[in-house]
Amino acid sequence: MPLIYINYPVGTFSKEKQDGLAETLTTIALDAEQLPDTPFVRSTTWIYFREYAEGMVYHGGKTDGRNVIGIEVNAFEGGFDTAAKQKLFAGFTDAVREAAGLAADDLVPVYIVLRDVPPENWGVFGQTISLNDLRYPPENAEPV
Repeated sequence: MPLIYINYPVGTFSKEKQDGLAETLTTIALDAEQLPDTPFVRSTTWIYFREYAEGMVYHGGKTDGRNVIGIEVNAFEGGFDTAAKQKLFAGFTDAVREAAGLAADDLVPVYIVLRDVPPENWGVFGQTISLNDLRYPPENAEPV
């Protein structure tokens, strides 16, 4: 059930590419976190795209550095072991490369931060839920 924020320079993704990227990242995240790919569980993965204007990223206090794409992933603590995190990082980077139209040999300017959030610090619909609630949802669970 990751909550994902993607910060990127204006013009990086067309709306069509953004839509496809959201689908792809959702699939990669569910697979890496070993969650079932059901309509309900897919609906618990939220992605916010945030475009920033040219000149709004600073490197060493100046705006003349390379534009980067920042991805923040908030997920349940314990949902990703080291191998799963690497799978997520590699998959997200490849997906961004494709969506942004970068060549296969291009160094993709993607920085990814994964935050492991203790379940007791994650409120949903006024209560807490566990990783097991998502790994084993009721068969008839309706999408959010």
